[in-house]
Amino acid sequence: MISVQNISKLYRIYDSPSGRLKEILLRGRRKYHRDFWALENVSLEVENGETVGVIGRNGAGKTTLLQIIAGIMPPTRGEVIVTGRVTALLELGSGFNPEYTGRENILLAGQILGFSESEMKRRLDVIVKFAELEGFIEQPVKTYSTGMLMRLAFASAIHVDPDVLIVDEALSVGDVYFQRKSLDRMDHFRQSGKTILFVSHDPQLIQRFCTRAVWLESGGVAMSGDAREVVTAYQAFCARLEESRLRDAAAHGGLRSPEHEEILRELQLVGSRWGNGKIRFTRVEMINAEGDPSWVHRTGDAVTIRLYLSCEEDFSAPVLAVDIHRYDGVFIGSINNVDTHPRNIALRRGENVVDLHITHLELPLNVYFLSLKAYTEEGSPDWNNPADIHNQMYQFDVVTDRVMHGLVQFDAEWRANDRAPAATSG
Repeated sequence: MISVQNISKLYRIYDSPSGRLKEILLRGRRKYHRDFWALENVSLEVENGETVGVIGRNGAGKTTLLQIIAGIMPPTRGEVIVTGRVTALLELGSGFNPEYTGRENILLAGQILGFSESEMKRRLDVIVKFAELEGFIEQPVKTYSTGMLMRLAFASAIHVDPDVLIVDEALSVGDVYFQRKSLDRMDHFRQSGKTILFVSHDPQLIQRFCTRAVWLESGGVAMSGDAREVVTAYQAFCARLEESRLRDAAAHGGLRSPEHEEILRELQLVGSRWGNGKIRFTRVEMINAEGDPSWVHRTGDAVTIRLYLSCEEDFSAPVLAVDIHRYDGVFIGSINNVDTHPRNIALRRGENVVDLHITHLELPLNVYFLSLKAYTEEGSPDWNNPADIHNQMYQFDVVTDRVMHGLVQFDAEWRANDRAPAATSG
């Protein structure tokens, strides 16, 4: 349905409006612009009935790619072939006349796509009802709020029977209710065999809808393939960028707002590690279900976190903990030996090895970080004087083939209850 072959898009950036005029008057004898390649040699194939997601940081070229595929702008180099009727939901309100009413804009959008006025009038009531704009459809769209405009645009795009639907993060401005309604409609659209190409910054959405994903970085394709694998790699990349940003801020005195003072204090000690050193983590391994060291695990598998520690003296009742954070900083949970172990774990002077065994790692596909914590006392440790803290220093990935909703998977089962409910008297 979509074939993109080695397309590139060049923009000329002028420092001032007069630079463009001077260049025209001098007929190019002097250059007043600098070249900016928004896309360089990007190729993409989307088969009939596929749903492909495009991810990447702001400015990576995602919107430019969709605009070229939708035919809104031509590429500087390369070729694009799209088969079938295409509807694109890109910038909010694009293609709408602000002076026209909502009804007039719906009819106009359909006629642009080749529908007759009578055909669009037959679809009109369905579109208006889906957009929930019955009370405003006769008002000029210039009076619409951002959410109303998005509802009108989305409803118009999906009710004209397109073969290819192109969506650029437009649903992010809507309320939660309409987002869910729109996603259900896109799911129905996908199941009916239509082709969807869309941009989203939501990794869970990409994994839910897409079989494949394309990661754009600085105008080029950084990775293309299975949606889960691409999203995992992209999230790991973003996590490393965030860690680099925080370390740079600590080194150069940036981010001095109160909410960042604690982060900076920790980073300025020893990177992301601090403590009095009476107990020290010297190494950590994650052991998969097959018994092999690995930092990639499957949802539901058994995992062992093996901690290597060095102690200055014997400790009869230390407190050890492992925290898990998602790549974006969301705290998933913490496991410590006081709550989960029936007796103390004694550590002797010198080298020690302690295993934390997780029977079922019920985490959805994503990128995570381990934090390691050690305290010398049990019961009421001095939380302000840890022996050793490794703050989100160890990245691991979780992959899965099964559908998961939310942050965790519950170990539960459904059972039919044969007992009839007791009758109630009115």
